[in-house]
Amino acid sequence: MPHVVGLAFAIYGIVVAGLFVFSTGFTRYYQHKHESESFATIVTILALTLILATLALTPIDIFLVSSTVDSMTGLKKGWADKDTIYWMTTTVQIVYYGCYGLVAIFSFFFIPFAYFYYEEYDGDEDEEAHTLRDRVMGALKYTSFFVVISLLLFLFGLFVKPSSRPPKLDLDWFEKLLTESNGEKSISFVVACLMVLGMLVFIGYTAPGLSLLPMNMIKGRRRIESENEDVDNRLAVNRERQREIQSRYTGTNKPISTRDQRELDNLDDEERILTRRLRTIQEDQSGLWQKIIKVIRPFEILIGFLLLALTLVVIASIFLTIVDKLTYSVCGKQCGYIISHPDLFNPINFIFVQLSNVFPLDYVFMVLLIVYFFLATMSGVITLGVRFLWVALFRIRKGATMPQGLLFSTILLTLSLLALNYSLTAVVAPGYAHFGSQVYCNYTEGGQRDCSEHMDKIVPCDIYAPTEICTPTITSTLIDRIVVNTPFFGALYYYSQWAFLIIFIFGFIIALFRRPRDNVDMESADADADQYDNEQSGLLENNSSSNRRRTTYG
Repeated sequence: MPHVVGLAFAIYGIVVAGLFVFSTGFTRYYQHKHESESFATIVTILALTLILATLALTPIDIFLVSSTVDSMTGLKKGWADKDTIYWMTTTVQIVYYGCYGLVAIFSFFFIPFAYFYYEEYDGDEDEEAHTLRDRVMGALKYTSFFVVISLLLFLFGLFVKPSSRPPKLDLDWFEKLLTESNGEKSISFVVACLMVLGMLVFIGYTAPGLSLLPMNMIKGRRRIESENEDVDNRLAVNRERQREIQSRYTGTNKPISTRDQRELDNLDDEERILTRRLRTIQEDQSGLWQKIIKVIRPFEILIGFLLLALTLVVIASIFLTIVDKLTYSVCGKQCGYIISHPDLFNPINFIFVQLSNVFPLDYVFMVLLIVYFFLATMSGVITLGVRFLWVALFRIRKGATMPQGLLFSTILLTLSLLALNYSLTAVVAPGYAHFGSQVYCNYTEGGQRDCSEHMDKIVPCDIYAPTEICTPTITSTLIDRIVVNTPFFGALYYYSQWAFLIIFIFGFIIALFRRPRDNVDMESADADADQYDNEQSGLLENNSSSNRRRTTYG
């Protein structure tokens, strides 16, 4: 194979190593200081690295197919013969299917197993009565449910037949999409099902996170002096209310009523939380970290505005593309709203195409974009918590996240980044993701393509371009194969982008008027006092006259 393949995969290896370091630091930053589990930590790090590495393969895929065409002639380069391109694309395809297969294994086995393995641990139980074997067998018992689901999906994928041929699409490009082995069909179907779940996470967490992350950086945190005064005042009101209730029964033999006793208990809990928060604020007020924050604050604001601008450009690109798909799709929902070539200007696609001429700038931008979507999703998870409908299951906190919370957040991030794979390929930068910077000579003379005197006939590749010149990327082939063979998924993914935009608008409005974050909050709470953190989220967000005491999660 040519040297470009070795260069591309060498850079990919370096980036994957960097993503592994990033995933390790991310996991260590949020995991509980005293309640961590080695196996859960390892699974979290590997799962995050795997899904990030899968997405990071996209620009490598694009670079390889782009390098096969000479942009000055619109023809294949001398080394890019049919056999070389076959082995090059096959290598990338093997890596892709390997990554997707591992993502499915982690989603249906390792992550559930790590979760139930930790749940089987009980520190109060006698060690001999609860051996390692018991924990493994107990975890396998519950994990088997997910394994059965994955096997059913895999078997079902074997029998899914391609949809009937869409009208007016007698193209070699579509012929290749409708041709795949049984193994490819099964893996594609399982990934398609995971993407459906990923769209829910993408809409519920990534959409609001894209506005919350830059807005939080722009607004910063409340002035620590103001927060100190606010907590001090709330503490004074709390103690005055306790004295008022206690004065009703001072010097009398009258027993305290159940209602007043319940309120006193709540006030006592609230006082303890406020006292601890006040002590932490006073410690931070004179600390080095506050001085550092004041120094880097202007840079934080600048980065926040840059990220906000990037967010708005991404949202504009998504909107323009889905409108383009609705208007100019070659066959509508019968083939998942695929368009031959974008007619409306797409700013993100334009940036990618320009950067692709200077490798690895497009690769760097793609990795940064993936990491940004990752951080935006995480911002949504931190703000909203790990939820099932309206029920908060876990809170993600710096240095105080339980292993179950880490594993739950990992599966959410994995699913959201799978959905991002579709969005990047189909709506954020469809032209770049399908053909990169490839062009072709659209002028023939004497049965030969020659644009040496007709440079204006060298045009960007699209699905109508000759397949002997324009090579589609493997990632776009995988995504298009799903939406063409199973139009139901294609239509579902497409309309999910509209839902994404709607939720983003609501999230942007809320983030715009949301008050700055506190300096001392759930994230900065001491892990040793973890039992009080849920009280803090419950008692301080509700009226002190709650009907019952909040319970804590250990």
